[in-house]
Amino acid sequence: MKIKDEWGNTVDIFGMYWVISVDKTGTETMLLGMPKGNGGLATYRISGKLAEKVDFIDPSIPEGFIYYHSGIYHHALIEEHLLDDLREYDETAYHRFLEILKAEGRIDPDFY
Repeated sequence: MKIKDEWGNTVDIFGMYWVISVDKTGTETMLLGMPKGNGGLATYRISGKLAEKVDFIDPSIPEGFIYYHSGIYHHALIEEHLLDDLREYDETAYHRFLEILKAEGRIDPDFY
């Protein structure tokens, strides 16, 4: 899955989850993407009153994503326990995830 964010950056998405909306009237869809040079996973709220403007470049969910706690994520985020660390911009987790993504051919070798 790929999006173009409101600043025109192309961002690969590695997770999608749902939360109760801020006003408690429903659910909101959140995407976790890794913009180049960001150092971790950025959150994009794509539904609800506070939704950000994103354009879907590729809306398909790639092979290798798994369901975990009300969301779907790239398997390595869960299997290697990287999700929380990447949301907190942990450098070791970031480099490990990049290593996995490069080995799978999901990002360019010069991404970092």
